Amino acid sequence: MFFPGAPSEALLGTVAGDPSMAPAEWTSQHWDDAVTENPAVGATEVWEFYNATGDAHPMHIHEVVFEVVDRQAILVDEDARTVMVEPGSSPTPAEPWESGFKDMVIAYPGQVTRVKMNFAQPGQFVWHCHIVEHEDNEMMRPYRIGPPQPGEPS
Repeated sequence: MFFPGAPSEALLGTVAGDPSMAPAEWTSQHWDDAVTENPAVGATEVWEFYNATGDAHPMHIHEVVFEVVDRQAILVDEDARTVMVEPGSSPTPAEPWESGFKDMVIAYPGQVTRVKMNFAQPGQFVWHCHIVEHEDNEMMRPYRIGPPQPGEPS
């Protein structure tokens, strides 16, 4: 997941490739773009929030609780639309106040924030920045746990 652009114009999206090995291209996604996150029911995943903006973003994921794993410095090339974990940097563990299960985490500027969660309940939900102005300006994305369910929006 990636946050390109200025805070008022921030979008969520995806990163193609492995940013820990080489620069990886990001793709911005809008609210009405197809679902890009689709964990299986019962799956445990680590999600990465790459924040290339100048603001911290309180990221909230509906329907799950998660553990904050760590954070690490990133390098961003806005012209090439790539992001990369800073070579030689080491992950820093979650802050003491971030221990235990959470439903919101601060994604700090210039860092990748990693969270680990289990997806137990099938259905279609959302993940988003908890700053209202950002939610209202496309910094919200749908995700699906398991296969499509009857009545879900397409």
